[in-house]
Amino acid sequence: MTARGMWDVERVRRTLAELDGRLAELSERADAVALDAVRTLVDVYGEALARVTALIEKAAPEVSDALADDELVGHLLLVHDLHPHEPETRIRRALADLRPRIVAELTDYADDGVTVAIEGVARSGVSDATETVEAVVRAVAPEVTDVRVRHRSEPAFVPLTAVRAR
Repeated sequence: MTARGMWDVERVRRTLAELDGRLAELSERADAVALDAVRTLVDVYGEALARVTALIEKAAPEVSDALADDELVGHLLLVHDLHPHEPETRIRRALADLRPRIVAELTDYADDGVTVAIEGVARSGVSDATETVEAVVRAVAPEVTDVRVRHRSEPAFVPLTAVRAR
């Protein structure tokens, strides 16, 4: 923590995970009053955040990138559909951040689905790498509903009819 009490990245991630769990509990209990209060609070803060981002965009557009790159602020911008970067840009940046541990490339992007190719992962680590890539894509682009991960180390399938002499 800094002198101003700012949370480090791990605390942000831990707190967001705890919050997700608590909201899931409220939903499971079907506590309509509590859920309505949370939704109203989120709406009010979302409107305030929209106004702040609009002011920043007018006064200092370059600040938008810094805000989007902050772990917590970027998450809030996503929640309120205010993130300055398109999903494709967010995904490419997040995949680049996985290097050198995982080499992943966005190879196809559509409105609701993406294909990511990964390479250089040992067969024993393919499952973990796939889960990591899927989680990263869903975290930075929650609007994407279908994440397909392809492994470049897999042999390409060539139909026998394609190589047979005629």
